[in-house]
Amino acid sequence: MHLETPLDSHAADEALILIVDDIARNLQVLGSILSENGFGVSVASSGQGALDAIAEQAPDIILLDIQMPDMDGFEVCRRLKLQAATRDVPVIFLTARTETEDIVRGFELGAVDYITKPFISQELLARVRTHLSVVRQNKRLADLNKEKDEFLGIAAHDLRNPLSKIQFIAEKMSYKADSFTPDLIKEASADIAHTVAGMMELVSNLLDVNAIEQGHLRTELNPIEIEHIVEHIVRDYDARAAKKKITLHYTHDPALPLVLADEVAIVQILDNLISNAVKYSPFNKSVTVRLLTETDAVRLEVEDAGPGISDDDQKKMFRKFARLSAQPTGGEHTIGLGLSIVKKLVEDIKAEISVRSVLGKGTTFIVRIPLASTDVTAAE
Repeated sequence: MHLETPLDSHAADEALILIVDDIARNLQVLGSILSENGFGVSVASSGQGALDAIAEQAPDIILLDIQMPDMDGFEVCRRLKLQAATRDVPVIFLTARTETEDIVRGFELGAVDYITKPFISQELLARVRTHLSVVRQNKRLADLNKEKDEFLGIAAHDLRNPLSKIQFIAEKMSYKADSFTPDLIKEASADIAHTVAGMMELVSNLLDVNAIEQGHLRTELNPIEIEHIVEHIVRDYDARAAKKKITLHYTHDPALPLVLADEVAIVQILDNLISNAVKYSPFNKSVTVRLLTETDAVRLEVEDAGPGISDDDQKKMFRKFARLSAQPTGGEHTIGLGLSIVKKLVEDIKAEISVRSVLGKGTTFIVRIPLASTDVTAAE
């Protein structure tokens, strides 16, 4: 058995190429070309060595020599395509054989391409990059398909229950209309309104995420006066917070400078952050929104008195559909999309977001929004 030997470090965000060839000089030349162009490289000098190396760490692409003793490249490829874990790893054959039947056989076994020896380095790199692009695009499509299934599953699950509840209330009011007093009608109406609000939030978040993913939600950076936008949103949340006896505080530095941002994005960012703060804060607590001036940014802070976010939850809180340990304190609806929307919008307006949280003592989300330079105009 031949030892698989790494030639270059493989960072998490770079492609790993496995070169399989029984001639050491070929491994050295190919490895040097690829590593000098930013690829992670590993090598194997036999068919069995290749299978052992792949079992330990699956590469992004395999450059596979055909003519090798003991087990040729055709057999290696055949075995790889029989296994679910390696079936989709692209195989590019390296061969000095140009007979049509050999090339056809390689494609029939599942190879995506072949390169003849002696090879031209520019051609090799071009083919590797092309197939890496296809691999990444396929992975992206697979991820999107998975997310679509999550969308449908969440929508079906999270809409069925509230719809059933509304249906039950409506049927009860219809069948027993005579027994409904004004107080019962008021209570049922409030229950329906609360349920519909949760459904509307779900639909709104799903539409926002879809618009972001499709590139339909475009931001336009302009100088804006952020304090008036924040003041308006905080005022809108007063009534919602009052239902949980939560006090909303809003403070800001005097004479705040203009920020360079998109007004719609700022509204959505703040709306999600304040909504979360109210959702996760216990009754009779407070939520504080601050605007502070820094050297090159306005610092927006949303501080709550909720349960805090654990270190594990902080690692995943900006992911789509992330389900965190903490739960809303008033039966509010949540599907784990709000913070992923916030993260994307913050990136779109060239701002920065961070979180400061202590378990049992609350959480503060911090968004640093760049200042608009004095020579920037709204037309720009």
